[in-house]
Amino acid sequence: MSSGQFLDALASERRHNERLIRIVFAVVALGVVSTWLAWRQPKSIDVHLAPDVRAGDTVRVSNGRAPVPPPNVYGFAYYIWQQVNRWQTDGSKDYGQQIFSMQYYLTPRCQAQLQADMELRQGKGELRRRTRQITEIPGFPYSENRVLSEGADAWTVLLDMQVTETFGGVSVKDVFIRYPLRVVRFDVDRERNPWHLAVDCFGANRPARLNPADLKTGAEVRADLTAPRLPGTISPASLPRDTAVD
Repeated sequence: MSSGQFLDALASERRHNERLIRIVFAVVALGVVSTWLAWRQPKSIDVHLAPDVRAGDTVRVSNGRAPVPPPNVYGFAYYIWQQVNRWQTDGSKDYGQQIFSMQYYLTPRCQAQLQADMELRQGKGELRRRTRQITEIPGFPYSENRVLSEGADAWTVLLDMQVTETFGGVSVKDVFIRYPLRVVRFDVDRERNPWHLAVDCFGANRPARLNPADLKTGAEVRADLTAPRLPGTISPASLPRDTAVD
């Protein structure tokens, strides 16, 4: 091999090595960018499916979160609030036990409000031997106008409930009450709260007693019921008393 051929072969080998080096750098850069993009992706996806989901329906997910359908918000608020207000045998024991059992589905502010309400009632002797249960007023179930959006992460749910209480086995209360419950996203403990929602009590609103004369049940119920406007605002630091509306 002549010196000229040797030099040409050496130059060709150097160009080949340079191409290989550029390819290696490109692969490394692509790997770094891919790793960074993968790291930025959500580690989990929070999806809430509506009860009436159909084939072909789509769920939009942004930053690992999907919107919470209004029926899900209503169902969550109803279930948690019904459990909090379920005093099966003795309110002096059951009220505190229910607050403790539902603590992972209540915001700290709501827990504090309920604890304060329980202690006040306890001091007045309003819980001893008292039972309570709340249920939907017959004929007044979920409707779209019962879930009022406060943005992507908060809602006010209008629960029209029948509240019944007994004392020593004797009925002492049977009233219709609207609870304007505030529900918020609450992604704090996914093991104990898979819904990632929490009840925030009443926010800046308060419950209101409904006039039984305006309510009809059974075959006479009005199918076109529209939820009345929310009650007036109060300080969210306290709950209404038993002598008024609760």
